[in-house]
Amino acid sequence: MAKNKYLNGVLPMLLINFSIGSVYCWTLMKEHVIEYTGFSTAVTEWCFSLAIVFLGLTAAFGGRVVEKSAKVSSWLTFAMFTSGWLLTGLGIQSKNPLMTILGFGVVQGIGLGFGYLTPVKTLMVWFGKRKGFAAGLAITGFGLAGVIANPIIAGLLETLSVYMVFYVLACIYGIALLVAALLIHRPESTDAGTTGISGKALPEKTNAVSLLLNKKFILLWLALFINISCGLAIISQEKQIYHLLGVSGMSAIVAFCSVNATGNLLGRLCMASLQDRLDYKHIPYYLMAVCSLIVCGMLFIFPSVLALTVIAIFAVQFFFGCGFSCLPNILHQNYGMKRLATVHGLMLSAWAAAGLFGNQLAAYAMREHGLSTLYGILGCLFAAELAVFLAWAKAVSRKWEIKENAVCADCGCECKGYRIVEWLGYDRKDDAEPQFRCADCKDAKLQQVRSKLR
Repeated sequence: MAKNKYLNGVLPMLLINFSIGSVYCWTLMKEHVIEYTGFSTAVTEWCFSLAIVFLGLTAAFGGRVVEKSAKVSSWLTFAMFTSGWLLTGLGIQSKNPLMTILGFGVVQGIGLGFGYLTPVKTLMVWFGKRKGFAAGLAITGFGLAGVIANPIIAGLLETLSVYMVFYVLACIYGIALLVAALLIHRPESTDAGTTGISGKALPEKTNAVSLLLNKKFILLWLALFINISCGLAIISQEKQIYHLLGVSGMSAIVAFCSVNATGNLLGRLCMASLQDRLDYKHIPYYLMAVCSLIVCGMLFIFPSVLALTVIAIFAVQFFFGCGFSCLPNILHQNYGMKRLATVHGLMLSAWAAAGLFGNQLAAYAMREHGLSTLYGILGCLFAAELAVFLAWAKAVSRKWEIKENAVCADCGCECKGYRIVEWLGYDRKDDAEPQFRCADCKDAKLQQVRSKLR
């Protein structure tokens, strides 16, 4: 049967993300785990933190596996994620904290890393020029899982013991991931050839060390790290925040969590789709930093207003989702399609670091100081994110070299020559024989480069 983007791209993506996105439902489950097992809060915090750490680490080191075969990475997702949930259930049933941490934090975390990367490049290749929409669709599925799974898990927790919930969900997610692994197929990319945006030959393998030490990579990594840390800080404490504001009913808390998870979903799809209309794919990151800073400032001033809290958390979740879904197209514009999964995976090491930093920071702030301090810290972090991202935008801005006496490479006239040295993913600063153009011809070259960058 002929392959198509819906059966072999969209459906496997939905099945994978429906499964792995349930990691964010841990906030609903952890109190039930503590009540049944007697574990300390630190154990449940480390379960979630390590899951995000190993997601990021697996994405960073497993990007080349995803580059080579979406099919192989899908089978790895199925094996590790399902095993992780079964092991977590066994750890809870036996009241063994180390087994629970190993299952949810480490084994499941590895499955998360492979599962998160696999659909992104696959859909971007299937959807061609609508890469922003494709990336948003892939990553929206991850947010959609929270909307779907929150009420399902809440219902299961009311009727089953907490360890049985893990066993039941392991079976459901295992079937979904098995079907995804059987169906998924990634066609050859039409723009993942041997040359990059600059027209220069790409190396066969991406040098991870040189990439990690690159200024542009470091600045974007820092901006992503801060945004993820702040988002995780809110997500990990969302249920506790509503408790402090007087919301006691589980149904009300689940409703609020589902609404905010919907914000996460909308941020992923809407902002990534907007990218397809923009020349500069990083513009949504400006909105992300500024709006998140504003809502945290409002929460710092009015920490006890429930309606404002719900709206503000919705906004933070919206831009938390935006940070993830807009990243692949930013990386495509700066590094090209051929190396996308590898570079994307390395960039997601920010998620691993944020998994440790954001959750633990929020837990400490809530335990020792309270809501106002948490919101104040998050506001400062979002201000730092904006500063870092402005520095990144300056680093990738268009740079010209001007030569007073030159011969135009296009029309051959003697003139004052111009050439674009560097601009986003276009990099000709090391050309052995640089080509200059006159004032008239440089505009045509500029449009040619702009079309490649889109």
